[in-house]
Order: sequence, then structure tokens, then C-alpha cells
Amino acid sequence: MNRLKSLCFLVLLLLVFHWVPMRAQEENPMEPTAKLGSLTFSDGSSYYGEIELGQMSGIGTQFFTDGTWRTGHFQDNKYLADFIAKPPWHMLGFDFMLDQVYDMETFSMDLKVLTDVPDSLQLYIAPFGTGELNGTQFYSGIQTQCGGYYSVIKGENSGRFIPLGRAMIFSRWGTRASLALKKAEGGVCESSGYEDDFVSVRNRLSWNKGTYTLTLKKTKETVMLDSVLHTYVEMQVYDHKKRQTYSCGALAFPGTNLELSQRQYIFFELYGKRVNVNKLPQLKFVCENYRVNGNPVGIPFVVSTFSKEYPQYADAMFKDGRFNIELGKPNAKPLTEGNGVNYRILYEAE
Repeated sequence: MNRLKSLCFLVLLLLVFHWVPMRAQEENPMEPTAKLGSLTFSDGSSYYGEIELGQMSGIGTQFFTDGTWRTGHFQDNKYLADFIAKPPWHMLGFDFMLDQVYDMETFSMDLKVLTDVPDSLQLYIAPFGTGELNGTQFYSGIQTQCGGYYSVIKGENSGRFIPLGRAMIFSRWGTRASLALKKAEGGVCESSGYEDDFVSVRNRLSWNKGTYTLTLKKTKETVMLDSVLHTYVEMQVYDHKKRQTYSCGALAFPGTNLELSQRQYIFFELYGKRVNVNKLPQLKFVCENYRVNGNPVGIPFVVSTFSKEYPQYADAMFKDGRFNIELGKPNAKPLTEGNGVNYRILYEAE
């Protein structure tokens, strides 16, 4: 328990830490600092977002009495323009802790897509948003638009780019080696360095509204990479409506016993295309039933995170191991300012 509390404290420390000036001074009114907050006006309308000198100034959302809103850039209480989100935009993240470190054979969870997601919205849903196996970072999930290459040769992608449409994706960091990945039948792959060195496998998955069980499964296959024995881990997705399991492919992780990190992350990201936030569809999801080796795990600590450079366009709740997510609607719930992100503690066990 003491180790868990120390890890939770470390997570908060990483979120909160920022440089503070040694000497306080009167703010320059010509160059005011924008602070996140809310305002209420005499006509009943309200505002949540960046405020300078007590006025709507910066990025924010104005809420009207008829239930409508507009999100954009403000200056001196005047609306200047719609906010155009430049990708990638992590609309919402969850930094959370498992109740312990696990020796992993399988790691699974249920993703419920409660509303239809249009093809035009390039959305990455990553229920395994960031974790580690024996210290090697990975993430995986599903995307509305995805693709890759037929093969990797000497650490470089080979051949033309193959679009898949809706797909599942599984990536790991720290290598560009072709031996670190095994494609599934019909799948593609990628090796690149634009997010540091990584390899990835992808495969088609015709997903939309429904329930899907995502599983990372340790296999019995091994490979020698950089003089270290690695074990392949396969990503699978079970479609509850079709009652069928699909393979994304497999990636190699160092070691034969695989230790799953206690700290985990979930994210919902818009990528690829710029988007006017006032025209986003409203979407709902549930992430739940996280299990290791078939057994339910405890989740004693959850923080929701939001990118500082974007308006708060998501809402999140957590209770009894269930993450409830809403995207595409502005949220005026107060946040705590952190280092690079704003955040809200959703749950902390006694």
C-alpha cells in the first residue's frame, strides 16, 4: 500500500510540477497572463476558458441560455473566430494505477462504443494507452482510419502505403527491427522514428457501435533481439456482436516472464485532419472490465487529463472500475493546472 501511495504521489507530482518565479511582481496589463476560469454574465450566459484581466480572452467556450454554445478565440469579451484543432489532439486521457505489478499472461478490457462514429472523424481510441512490459513502453487500440506497409526491411518501411480503413493497432517503442514484429494474416506494419523509434502492427477491424474485448496475450514464441531473448505478445479483438476474434499481429518484448507496469494510461485522440470543434459529433464510450490473466484488477487511483492548448471538449467519470467517456461537447467543470496538461482527480482509494 505504501508503494502504491508513493506511485500515486509521483503521478501527481509529474502532472503538477512547473517552474514558479522566485519574486512576485505586479502583472503587466499590456501582456496579461491567461488563467483558466469561468465567468457569468447578467443575461444568464456564461463562459469557461482562458481569462485575462477579468475578461473572456484566449481560448474558451461561451454558453448561451438556450443551451447552445460557441468555442473559439476571444479577446476583451469579443468572439474572434472558431477554434480549429490542429492534430494530434488528446481530447481526454486517464492516468491510472493498477493495484499492483503483475506477471502477465493476458491483459484485457471491454470497450463499449455507445454511439456511431463517422468515418470522416479520424479518432484513435487507446484503452491500452501507455503501459510497459519489462520496462518497454507500448500502446494499442482502434482507429477510424489506419494503414501501414507490407514489410519492414533493415528498419525501414518497404513498398507502398496500404490504407486499411477502420482498424486495430499495436505499437511498442525502443526498436526499428523487423524481427520485433509479426504481422497477422491480411495485416500491415510500420517502423519509424517520428515518435522516437518504434514498430507497429495493424489490421482491419470493421468496428462501430458495439462491444469489443481487447486483449494483449503472451505467446510461446520467442526471438533473439540485440542479444536478448524476447517474447512475442499478440493483440486480439473480440467482436461481441459477430462473436468473432480478430488478430492485429504480435510484437516482441524483452524477457520470458513479462512484468506489466502498475501505471497505465487511456487516451482518446483526434489525428490527421484539422477540425472545427463547433462541428464535432457528440460521442459516448465506456472502458471497463480490466483484467490480468483473466482475473479482475483493482484500480485505486484515476486522474483525467486534458491538453492545455485545446478547449475542454470531453467529460469523464470513474466508478467501480468503469470509465465513462463523452466527447464532442464543451465541459465547464473546473480543472487543476498542471505541467503541460490540466487535470482532475476522479478517484483515490482510502
